Amino acid sequence: MLRPVLFRFCLTLAVGSPVCAKPESTPGIAVLRGAAWVPGDPVRNGAGELAVLVAATRLQRAHRTAGLVAVCDRHGHLRSGGERALRQLVFSSFAVVKLVESAAAATDPHPGFLFGGTLSTGEASAILERCLTRHGPPPASADPTAPTSAEISALLAHLAPFQAALDAARAAVPQ
Repeated sequence: MLRPVLFRFCLTLAVGSPVCAKPESTPGIAVLRGAAWVPGDPVRNGAGELAVLVAATRLQRAHRTAGLVAVCDRHGHLRSGGERALRQLVFSSFAVVKLVESAAAATDPHPGFLFGGTLSTGEASAILERCLTRHGPPPASADPTAPTSAEISALLAHLAPFQAALDAARAAVPQ
């Protein structure tokens, strides 16, 4: 119950802040790494979620268009709540590229994420910035926690050239 409120608060802060009166026209890109995770440690619950929301808020204050590059664990996820926040940001006009450390790592089939594989954070950030400049930000859903099938389709269609650019870069990297 608190998570949706925190999410909306962070986005309201970013969008409604006087600081964003003249945001930069170049896309802002942040690189996120998963928060340390220890099974059964309640202190770390939500640490990843908060880190994602704070990064998103900072980007939205300074840039009209924003994207995130997430360096995930071997399962393709951000731990400690980070994954939950990323899923909401995907439907809030953010482009999110997921990177993994090994080619054998699993990928997340959740719609809206871009898969960068084992590209470096610098390469993924540069591609994401070029795509955001060329194609603009992804469409936002009316309710990021429950997008409609039409909103998901519109998002996937918008992100198709982004994924094609990432796939081309991944194909050029020797395995």
